[in-house]
Amino acid sequence: MSKVLFQITPLSCPGCGKQIHEKLMEQDGVIIVKVFPRLGRIRTEFDEAKTNAAHLEGLIGSWGHAVELKKLKRGYENDEAY
Repeated sequence: MSKVLFQITPLSCPGCGKQIHEKLMEQDGVIIVKVFPRLGRIRTEFDEAKTNAAHLEGLIGSWGHAVELKKLKRGYENDEAY
């Protein structure tokens, strides 16, 4: 399991955040997605055997958002503070 934090341009509407959430949750291996529209942050948890941070970053960028990977944590086993 891995966790990643992406920084995007802040979103002006919660509906845009919901769309990002839904699209990421459709990806194989993605387990949890939390979108913070006004902060321009996206947190995801995923199975690296099925997807990876670079792939998810590319998807978000392909949807028209400037995106930057801010933090990646690999191989965690419990729900530590992130």
